[in-house]
Amino acid sequence: MCSVDGERGNWTSQEVFEEINSLLNRLSSEDLSSLPAGSMGEDQIALQRICNRVQAEGLRRLRRFDTGRGYAPSGALSARAWLRWRLNLTTTTASERVAISRKLAALPQTEQALADGDISYRHVALIAETAGQLGEKFDAQGETILVDVSKEVCPWRLQRAIWNLKHCLEPDGVLSEANKANSRRFLHLSQTFDGVYRIDGWLDAEGGAVLNTALDSIMGPWREGDERSATQRRADAAVEMARRQLDGGQLPEVGGQKPHLAVSVDMATLSKEPGSMAAELEWSQPIPAETARRLACDAAITPIIDGEADHTTRVVPGATRRALIARDKGCRFPGCDCPPAWTDAHHIKHWADGGPTTLDNLILLCRRHHRLVHEEGWTLELAQDRELIAIPP
Repeated sequence: MCSVDGERGNWTSQEVFEEINSLLNRLSSEDLSSLPAGSMGEDQIALQRICNRVQAEGLRRLRRFDTGRGYAPSGALSARAWLRWRLNLTTTTASERVAISRKLAALPQTEQALADGDISYRHVALIAETAGQLGEKFDAQGETILVDVSKEVCPWRLQRAIWNLKHCLEPDGVLSEANKANSRRFLHLSQTFDGVYRIDGWLDAEGGAVLNTALDSIMGPWREGDERSATQRRADAAVEMARRQLDGGQLPEVGGQKPHLAVSVDMATLSKEPGSMAAELEWSQPIPAETARRLACDAAITPIIDGEADHTTRVVPGATRRALIARDKGCRFPGCDCPPAWTDAHHIKHWADGGPTTLDNLILLCRRHHRLVHEEGWTLELAQDRELIAIPP
């Protein structure tokens, strides 16, 4: 219940809330189409400061509600339970609000900065959490530092300042947190019923930075014409990184041989004969014929006849591959500048269809463009000057 009974001079909180809602109604009824779009920027700043101030007042009143057991007449057992019930909040959100309202009693500078609209609720949450972690070591000077930083930077950058402050005040605690983070590391690689792999994991700061640095190096800057999303580019980079490890031959042997991607496929499938079976990919579900044809473009082939394995040979011999690299210098797809190490040798007419493994019938394609040609229906034509023409489906 709002303070309809407890007079504050000649006004009540109910009257103030009605006035605030009336002002918001005036704003919401304004025709924005007649206003310059640029003016909305200043409005965003003003409204954010107002939101911060409203959050501060809400926390101040929540503290009184909590400490005075204002929730008791309703039958609720705690302020957190009441917030979940009446405000439809999650347990986590309700618990956080109550905890922050309590901690702000000992953080006057933080509370005032929020009340002035200078910092956001998320800044306050980070400062309150830090104060709780450092305990008596977190003094007024530390609070001043974090509040001043909060007025200038986003919560993410504030977190960096907090790490530095914690390292100065409690280096052993920071080391302990880092060790705990490292102990929580894991990586799940699971396959769904439709053959798609799902990755879920947790890395500590160092491990995450190492992986991010490696992926960023392979991704490179965005290139015009690349229609992949950032997440798709990152996924492709992770696969490319693993593929380079396999191709490099430096991984430990498994079953007496270097690890490699293994595909079992009938010639009928490679020739795309009607009614042929799907190809079998080790560690995965069956794959389409066109995917098998792409992988077979530049692979080592072991014929198996009547259950007996014959001699393994490379589809594209080493000498031919070197000549191909010398000629193409990298991916031949128009506009692509991927180096030879990132490419496959692609048969313009597939060898399973009778195409020869000769320089005239081979070009280098990076893995992404190689997939465009096989699985996504693009076609390639060579002009008289050997310039490659890519035709979308």
